[in-house]
Amino acid sequence: MGDGEDLTMDSIKQVSIVLANYCPHCVPFSLRNAERMAKDFGVPLCVLDIEIPEQETVADRLVKEYGDWSEDYLIPQVFVEYVDGRVELVFTGFSEVVSVTETAWYSLFSSDYYQKRRKVRPTSERKSLKEFVKTYLSFNGYCRRHCDDPTSLLSVWSDKENIVGAYVCPSSYVSRVIYFSVKPDLDWFKNFLASQVGEEIVNNRDIRPATRHGWELRNNAADEIGDISPNNKVQEVYWTIYPKTEEAKNQGVFLCSDPKNDRGCHKLFVQDIKSPNTLCPKCR
Repeated sequence: MGDGEDLTMDSIKQVSIVLANYCPHCVPFSLRNAERMAKDFGVPLCVLDIEIPEQETVADRLVKEYGDWSEDYLIPQVFVEYVDGRVELVFTGFSEVVSVTETAWYSLFSSDYYQKRRKVRPTSERKSLKEFVKTYLSFNGYCRRHCDDPTSLLSVWSDKENIVGAYVCPSSYVSRVIYFSVKPDLDWFKNFLASQVGEEIVNNRDIRPATRHGWELRNNAADEIGDISPNNKVQEVYWTIYPKTEEAKNQGVFLCSDPKNDRGCHKLFVQDIKSPNTLCPKCR
């Protein structure tokens, strides 16, 4: 991937990927990233599978002339082809674990090379973090410890780059709190929880981070995650209470909410787990 001149979007003809379906570095991970690249550049994607004889011939020629060639060459290899006939190799997979190839893709997506060529969609067409979470990271489940009723993800607090939500049953019991962010601040999250429920029940052992990638989510997540994250991933930080004492087992976290009467401050609070109250003491 050379520095070269700053080419315009119109000069790119297509993106091509050389792959094999048996290769875990290729399918589905690199194929989906190549699809994202083609969409970001506003051009078609050409897929060349080396297990298909007629495609293998084209793939071998492309790799031999422009790529990292050997008799048993590494895959995937991704090329950007221009209307004037030039071809650039922009990505080669690794022979190590898939996570190495994954890291290389993230580096490519965040590079100046990629950002200069990426076709920026109008703001009106781009998803916000809140919309992305609602579409791809919000699920229906069932209450824990408290009852067997279904739960849904409700907003507790948010700004443009961060969201704190809670899985809540109809009685306002909170089974889990989740902090969504591209760049989460764990200290901030811990202090946020402590300010609402008290620092005595918030500890590091109950705060657990996880990474969500566009390719592992449903529908168009792999395409749309680039609107909110240059690294093609969103962080989720979970907080679930694991009571250590009998007294703690009798307490539960609730979300102050009474949607039927349009009441509640939507803050977290602690009360007896069997309490019928859905509002915190200040809002009752």
